Parts: sequence; structure tokens; C-alpha cells
Amino acid sequence: MWYEQREQSAGRLRIYSLWFVYRFFGKRAVQWLLWPVFAFIYPWCKPARAALAEYYQVTGIKPRPFRQLLNFAWSMLDKTDACTLCKDPPAIEIAGDGGWDRGAFLISTHLGCIEVLPALAAQTAVGAKIPMVHAFQQLSHDTIFTSLFLKYLNGRFRLHAVEDIGVETAVEMQAEIRRGNLVLMAGDRPAAGGTATLTRDFFGRPCRFPNGVFTFARLMEAPVYAITCVKTGRNRYQVKTKRLAGNLVDDYVAFLESETRAHPYDWFQFYPFFDTARLEGSRRPVAAHKSVRGAAP
Repeated sequence: MWYEQREQSAGRLRIYSLWFVYRFFGKRAVQWLLWPVFAFIYPWCKPARAALAEYYQVTGIKPRPFRQLLNFAWSMLDKTDACTLCKDPPAIEIAGDGGWDRGAFLISTHLGCIEVLPALAAQTAVGAKIPMVHAFQQLSHDTIFTSLFLKYLNGRFRLHAVEDIGVETAVEMQAEIRRGNLVLMAGDRPAAGGTATLTRDFFGRPCRFPNGVFTFARLMEAPVYAITCVKTGRNRYQVKTKRLAGNLVDDYVAFLESETRAHPYDWFQFYPFFDTARLEGSRRPVAAHKSVRGAAP
């Protein structure tokens, strides 16, 4: 599972050195440094490349693992900038169903980088109310990067540990939504060691989704939206939202598959996501996968 994979070449010295460059020279300087760093790391990313090979086989798109992993590296830099010093925030376009920014429960994905969302504040009119984003994450994973990230978080983004969720958490988050703030959880990745999962077909393959996230969403008694944030150009992102009004899980999975078809190289799940036993039983992608943008002829 994803939580069994450790940080790849993310030593404390490397992480803090890149942070020093970002803090004093800006995001563009770090982008130049990331090229040699990524070129060094790439040959050692065998588990991630193996997971992407499975993803390419299922979706039928042209394999581009170097590009996809580099996209992820860029997104980590944009995430850090948007949530900390915001020295060069990206422009963000909003698409999809409206109303989510006035207090809602958001179910995010690992398609694109949802943590860029706080950069919206940089293009909000002066004096307008900016909602606080309360995001839940497995804080015991990727501890070196996470510790630095938490140290410099700005006031628009608050990170909570999934490991600490209790009854009082639901009451607290309900109150935050009533204040017009946002509560955010990822719906496409089971919690570490979690056994409460739901199985749904995704690109024709059975995949596991975390039951707890959708149960928590119902407890909020608030509007629930699926949301993605994908890169559309140099320092530009698009936020896409869909209100989930029927079966939360089915609607969410349908939204995730649709958005993955539209942005196949922004898929940032680097562990075996699909049921490999069923995958071995059918080596050809299903016909519907031909509609994925960038598919090989």
C-alpha cells in the first residue's frame, strides 16, 4: 500500500537546502535546482514506475513515467509555495458546481495537487472573506517533508492528523463548516492499516476506497463536493468541483474517472492502485479507455 513506501531521497539536508533556496531566492530558483535533483532520484523510483506501468496498462494511455513523476515534483513545489510563504502563487481558474466556497465538506483526490487551493486567497478581492481550509492527512508518513511543511504553514491552511480523528472532531468540523470554512479529506486512498474500505470499479478494475471518509462526510450534515486541482499551464491551475447529491461513493468515483481521463498525466498515485489479480486476467484495456486524452493509437 501507499503508506508502506518511504520518502525517496528526501534527506533532511536536501529538503532544508531546497527550502533555504526557496525562502531567499523564490520558486523559480528551486525549479532550476529540481531538474538535477529529479534526474538523480528517477532511476531509484522503481516502485513508483511499476505502479505507473500498471496505470498505463489499465487506462491505455502512452507511458510517460518521467513526465508524470516530474509533474509530481513540480506540484510539491507549488504546494509548498501556496501553503507557506506564497512568494509566487499560481493563477487558479474555477470550474464546475458553485457554492462550495461558502462552507462545505470537500472530498479531494490525488489527481493534481489540491494543496494549491490556498493560493486562491492571492486573487481574492481585498476585504473579502477567505475560508480556512481544514485538511486531514496521515501526518506520520513522509515525516521529514511534513515537519518542515507544518512549521511554515500560513493562516489559510490548517493540517490535522487523520490518526487523531474522534467524535469531538466531527463536532468541531461541523462548527467550522457553519462558519463558512472548508473541511477537506482525500477519498481515493485508504488510511494506513485501515480495513474499512469500499470496492468500486475504476476504469473497469475493482479498487478500494476509504469508507471512513464518506461516513464522515455524511456526519457533517453539509454540502459535499468532489474536488480536483490540476495544473493547466506554467504556474496555472484549474479547480474543478462537483456536488455529490446521490450515492456519495458512486458519484465520487465517476467524477474521479472523468477527471483522470481529462488529465491522465496528473495522476499521482504511485502504489498498486488496481486489483492486480483481475488485471492479469485481462491484458487489454477496456474499449471505453480509448477516450482518455493522450491515449496511444
